[in-house]
This record gives sequence, structure tokens and C-alpha cells, in this order.
Amino acid sequence: MFIKYVKISAIFLFFVICLSPIPICPDISQILSFNGYPTTKVPNPSSKVGDLQDTAYTHTGADCVVDYYGIHIDDDVTIVVIDYGLSSDYWEFLEDNSIANIDIIGFLTEDYDESTVKWITNRNDPYLDDQFYTNHGLHVCSVIASIARDVEVIFIDLEKSYDPYGFEYADYKLWEWIDDHQSTYDIDIVTTSISTSSNFKTTAIEQIWDNLISNGVIMLSAAGNNGNYKNYYIYSYMMYPQYYSEWYCVGSINHETRESGQKPGNKDELSSFSSWYEDDETDNHIVNWLDPGNGIPILKTDPVTYTLKWYYAWGTSFSTPYLAAIIALVITGYHSGIGSSTDPSVQKVIDILMYASSRSTFHVKLGYGYVDAYLAYGRAYTEGRLAR
Repeated sequence: MFIKYVKISAIFLFFVICLSPIPICPDISQILSFNGYPTTKVPNPSSKVGDLQDTAYTHTGADCVVDYYGIHIDDDVTIVVIDYGLSSDYWEFLEDNSIANIDIIGFLTEDYDESTVKWITNRNDPYLDDQFYTNHGLHVCSVIASIARDVEVIFIDLEKSYDPYGFEYADYKLWEWIDDHQSTYDIDIVTTSISTSSNFKTTAIEQIWDNLISNGVIMLSAAGNNGNYKNYYIYSYMMYPQYYSEWYCVGSINHETRESGQKPGNKDELSSFSSWYEDDETDNHIVNWLDPGNGIPILKTDPVTYTLKWYYAWGTSFSTPYLAAIIALVITGYHSGIGSSTDPSVQKVIDILMYASSRSTFHVKLGYGYVDAYLAYGRAYTEGRLAR
């Protein structure tokens, strides 16, 4: 019955979108992020997350697809999140949260001896007790949970200086495991929001990336928040995977309607939420798309009650999983249209995102703007129908 409901709603979306006018691209001043963090306390957005009525969701039409039409991600879509760790408690809450949840099918890390990988499927595994820096991973996963309801997630643990284990980006074992298990777990998306200060692409890793892309895996990376063109932070230039052309870069937009705490950025300067690494050898120092990143709901521990609640936060760290969640909807729509678990190619996904982008022309600071989830899902369903 649920499958029939999804198909009926998808067909309805298809006809509505075909009759809809082409959206007007917003003025550049409406897309530029503003610098800084809201200076006044804002209401807890919990009541607006479940039905996606916060402006972070209504701005991109995610509320229409997920809440109004009830589209949840199908079982043949998996997102890989590469971040700084996840505790057992956070894992449990992300799966059991009644407002927005995901299905974490496993946690991958490098074993203590750094020679093997450890695959954890039990959220109460004592191995997770040594995880220390887990907040960022929780935040990123909670953004996905808000939009890509029920999606399967594989969490890959990156090394942090005061955690006893975890991968570095340069670990071949990390990418080899993803490649070896891509088909088994229906991996379609890899997303990360963590920076590094060193070049980590090798010929062997590049070959794996090429293979993942050929198998329909799209890789997303945050642009960074350091507020300068070369993403200079303290004493070094910070580099994100989007430094490499195989990855697509996500910046942030200003979707805010709250009156308090707004600090508009200078339109003539690069937004602090869309900075990137650049040197003379780089082959990818652009922002491809933007998504909400200032005043976006994330799960965070309340400092008084020590319980997890929804709060507003800012940063490209949250814009990136937001786009990953929309792409999960796109792939689900394609599956519904084609009537099978056959995935669209990466180029097909890109074409769909381009169709649903707020900008018709590329801007070096803004890419193609933000992606309208409503238009993207409808187009994906249409493409799936045409591919039958």
C-alpha cells in the first residue's frame, strides 16, 4: 500500500511540475550568506522539524516532498557520512527519534593497531565508548534525518587527535572498503564536512573515486567557513575534498526570516560560508551548489537538561548533508519512476540538480544556487519514467 501511495504521489508531482512555471532566480543579495552567528537566543525549533515547517525546509520545497506528499527514502539508497565519530547514545537517538530519524546500518573505523578496519553494527558495542569528539557527527546526521526520512546511513569515523582510533582521508583502506561494499549496501552518496591541511589524493585513491563515480556514487564536500578566499585558518590553508574535481562543493545560503541576530554580509565579498582552498595546482576551487546553512535545525545536547533537542546552527557542515538528503530524494524519485532499484548515473543526478537549481547561470561564489527539492523530485521521477 505504501509503495502505491509513493507512486501515486510521484505521478501527481510529475503532472504538477510539468505545468509549473520555471522558477525565477533570486537576487544575489538573497542568496549570499551572512557572516556570524545569531546573537540572540532563538526558540527551540523542535515543533517545526517534524512537519518541516521551519524556513530552512520551506525555502527549498523540502516540506512539500517529505511532509505534504509523505515521500520517505526507499531501501535502495544509502548515504555514507565521513565525520569525527558517533557515540552509542547519539546513534540510538538518531534511530529512535520520533520527529526525524535515520537507519544507521553500520559504523566503520580503523582498528587500534591501524592495520585493519572494524565494522560495527551494534550501536551498544563497547568499542564506541572510547569515542570522544562526537558532536559534529551527530549534527551532520541530524540534518540528514530531518529530510531523508528513514534513509540508511553508514558512518565512517575520521581520526581526531584525542580519540584513540579512526581513519585519515589518506587511508586507502577507507576508500577500498567503500568501493568493495558499494553494491552490497546500495551506496549512492558520500558526504563529508571535515577539512584537512594536506593533499591526500593518490593514484590508487583516484582510481577508486573514478570507479565509485562510474557506479553512480556522487561525492559531496563542504566549502568551509573561514571567511576568506583561500580558506586560511590560523596558520595554514585548510583543504576540503572538494579541492579535487571528483567532488562537488556545497556552500550556504541565507534563507533567514528571523529578525534577531542577522548580520548581512558584504555582497562584494566572498561569503564566509562559501570559502574554499586554492593554490596554483588546484583543479576544483569553485562552489557548485548552496543550501540552507544559517539557522538550520540540528540536534544538540541541552546544557541544562543534558537531553538532545533541536537548535539552530550555521555552517557549510550542515548545508552539505542537506544537499545529500535532497539527492537521496532524487534517487528515490528515479526508482519510483523507473519501477526498479536501478540508479541514475552521476551525470543524470547532476542534470536533475541543474534543472532544479535557483540560478540558470553559474556564479563563482554561488555556483548554481540552491536546489529546489520539489522540482528535483518531480524531474527525477520523470527521468525514471522515460528510462523504462
